[in-house]
This record gives sequence, C-alpha cells and structure tokens, in this order.
Amino acid sequence: MAKILCVANTAFFIYNYLLGIIKELNKEGQEIILIAPEDEYAVLLESEGFRCIPLKELDRKGANAFKDLKLMMELYKIYKNEMPDLILHYTIKINIYGTFAARLAKISSICTVSGLGWLFTEKSIKTLIGGFLYKILYKIAFSIALNVVFQNRNDCEYFIENRLVDKKKVFLTPGPGVNTDYFSPEFCKDDEKDRDKCTFLLLARMLWDKGIGEFTGTARAVKRTYPFTEFWLVGPIDKENRSAIPEDKIKEWENECIIRYFGKTNDVRPFLRDCDAAVLPSYREGIASSLIEAMASGKPVITTDATGCRDVVEDGKNGFLVPVKDERALTDAIIKYILLSREDRKKMGKYSRQKALREFDIRIVIDTYRKIIHDAVGCKD
Repeated sequence: MAKILCVANTAFFIYNYLLGIIKELNKEGQEIILIAPEDEYAVLLESEGFRCIPLKELDRKGANAFKDLKLMMELYKIYKNEMPDLILHYTIKINIYGTFAARLAKISSICTVSGLGWLFTEKSIKTLIGGFLYKILYKIAFSIALNVVFQNRNDCEYFIENRLVDKKKVFLTPGPGVNTDYFSPEFCKDDEKDRDKCTFLLLARMLWDKGIGEFTGTARAVKRTYPFTEFWLVGPIDKENRSAIPEDKIKEWENECIIRYFGKTNDVRPFLRDCDAAVLPSYREGIASSLIEAMASGKPVITTDATGCRDVVEDGKNGFLVPVKDERALTDAIIKYILLSREDRKKMGKYSRQKALREFDIRIVIDTYRKIIHDAVGCKD
C-alpha cells in the first residue's frame, strides 16, 4: 500500500472533480490524504473517510512572491511531516510551488493540468507579464515532476510545442472523467413538453470567464420570443476568484426575471433531470466537467469552440458549438435547439450518452492514474 498526498487549491475542487478517482484508489488499498484550504467541502471529504490537512498560506487571487514562498514552505513542512510515497498536485499554484516543495523534501510528485486559468483568458499587459513568468515557473516545475497529466489535447500540445514540458513525461486524460453509473439517463425525465417551454441549465462557478454574461444576455434575447423558456444557473459564488460575478449582479438578473439562480449544490442530478439541455459558453476549460456530466445523463450540450469545450461536442450530433464571447451566435444556437423536433432532441441526447461512455468514462482516467502510480511507487505492501 502506498501513501499518497492529493493537493489542490480548494477542497471544492477535490470534492467535485477528484472524488471518484481518489475513492477508487483508496478502495484499491492506497492511503490517500488530502491537502487544501479548509472549507465546507473538507467536512464532506472527511465524511467520505479521508483525512484532510488544512492549507493556510494559499493566496488564489494573484501573484505575490512573498505569499507564494510562504505557501511553498508550508507545503514543504507538511510533506516532511507526512513523508508520503507520492504526491499528486492539481491547479496552477499547487502544481508549481507544490512541486518545488516536493523536490526540497525529496519526494516524487505528479502534476495535473486541469486548465490554464485567467492567464490564458484575459488579455492585458499584466496578464502577458504574468503569463510569461508563470511559463518559466511551469517549465522549471515540470522538469522536476515525475509526470505531467493534461486533461485536453490543446493544452498538452501547447506545452510540448513551447518546450515547457518533456513529451516523454506526458499523459493525457479526458478531463477528470465522469461516473457514468452515477450520471445516467435513467435518472432523467422523458416527458412530453411544448417546444417553447425549454429549460437551459448552466452548471459552473459564478465567474465571468464561464460565459455567464453571454448566457444572461442570450436569456434576455430568447425570452422576448419564447417567454416560457427558462435559464437556470447552478453553482457557487467564488468570491476569491478574480473573475467572480458579484452576488448583487446575480440578484439583479433574477429581479429582471432573466434567470433563476439556485446557488450551490452537492448533487446536480435533479437539475440535470429537469433541464432540456446544458449550456456552458466558457472562454477556456481543462475539460468542461459539467458538460460531460450532462452528456452522461443523456442531455444535449451547447458550448463554445474553445479549448476544453470543443472536445465534448460534435456539432449537430450531440449539441452545438458557438464562437467564444459571441452572444448572438449563442442566441441563435439556443433558438435552433428550441425549434428541433422532440425526436431530434432525443437523438442528440442519446448520442451525448454514447459519447460520454466511449470517451469520458471515469474508468479511463482511473486506469491512467493507476499506471502512473504503479510506475512511480511499484506495488507496496
């Protein structure tokens, strides 16, 4: 049995994107210990039987060399105290400073790139400078890491082509994968509905770069012609994120009767059950988890032709692709879906399910990590 630390920038991230993987590894006999800033999701992880170590020095909002050094030293102390066989790092700062800390502690580590964040979605002098510095840090960290796992081909190719990672170290997974038993069409309704009474669901953190501004603009436009159409937002307000949407803005949209906001939830299946299609006009993703969950549930999806989003849609087969930040195109795609026959909608949903099973099943991801861990630590008693 190997002792493995799993480290991320939030317990929310571990609970929502890694729980299936770490539960399976734990079931196979690996001792999994979680490290993340303490929040309500840490309690949920502990209720699943995992030991959680709180991380106190992580500043998610920006780049501050002094704070980042404190983060690295905090991780180093934890690693030296725990002395695991292997460390799995997730999210930008953890990938970088966690890898540095692991090297200082002389412990093997693996990085997973689940998305490139605001440095690759915002365009300003500050982000260009920040992006340049982070590329240098990435290159150093990835030269130290045992392996680097990417969740989409575009990010993988970008890092290889820019010589930020050694191709021999790279593994590719279809995002975090989706539990196709837990997310299933059997849980979703199949009742008769009027064409213009569609419900469109956006599952995400309430961030501008998830395309929520475009989603609400589209809702406003569509409801002029199809007033009974509903647009739902489900997900937490991530106040620490630089792209966070103020709560007052969401209330303003609700007061206009443009959208319905349901807040955060630990089980998205009831919302998937009651929607007609899932929408995510994101600017960039690792792999859009909410969309592959919708696909596994037999729902069509509408998303952008962006990295980590285009991977899940075959345009016209299981949904529609639209250009990034193009509200008019998103509106046209929503209306196009509304005008589909009931039979065509069902065909799209069925193809979504088939694609999820074929390409995004969590078993594919677990097999990849199982191989990486076996190669890294062998079979430990």
